[in-house]
Amino acid sequence: MEHTRKLLEQVGLEGQRLQMINISSAMAGQFAFAAAEITAEVQRLGPSPLRANGRIEAGEPGMEPEGT
Repeated sequence: MEHTRKLLEQVGLEGQRLQMINISSAMAGQFAFAAAEITAEVQRLGPSPLRANGRIEAGEPGMEPEGT
């Protein structure tokens, strides 16, 4: 996880965008709580800085515009 977070930082994304949880199927309450926390974090971070107006910019290395 830490290595992948560092890779995300190198390409211009916040490492916090990558999260992993380990929850049993019998832990519905904990799942709902974790999902709410992750959702709040993603909303706090906002849209991807690699996108402009929610779309991938043409010419970004390794990325194609949506719909292609």
